[in-house]
Amino acid sequence: MDEDNIWTYDNYFQADFDVQDSMPYDIYLELKHTDDYPFENIYLRIIDNFKAVKDTDVVNMNLSDTYGIWYGNKNGNTYTYPSLLRKSFKFSNKGLHSIKIEQFTRRDSLEGVATVRFYINKINSDK
Repeated sequence: MDEDNIWTYDNYFQADFDVQDSMPYDIYLELKHTDDYPFENIYLRIIDNFKAVKDTDVVNMNLSDTYGIWYGNKNGNTYTYPSLLRKSFKFSNKGLHSIKIEQFTRRDSLEGVATVRFYINKINSDK
């Protein structure tokens, strides 16, 4: 995304991270957008190596209900919406992993997308 909250095809998000155990993780993608975002959803292409091989998925992330009410937490004219990509996921190997997220809509430029954030939460097995 650029400073004007426009996400273009050539402006992708990428993260590299290290996993050194075989515990299960919840994997999240968080999208922050403004009231200017013109659609109720967004299509994303997600490329990762979580299973020791390169994997590509296309994900449809719904950002509002059928009445146009935005999901997520509102702060001013910005909405932050976390989406669970994988629940209780176990990485197949220890070491460095990567994820690349691209906007995959019919438009080269999407207005109103402020940030994309990726995070993993280790699931506590003591529960």
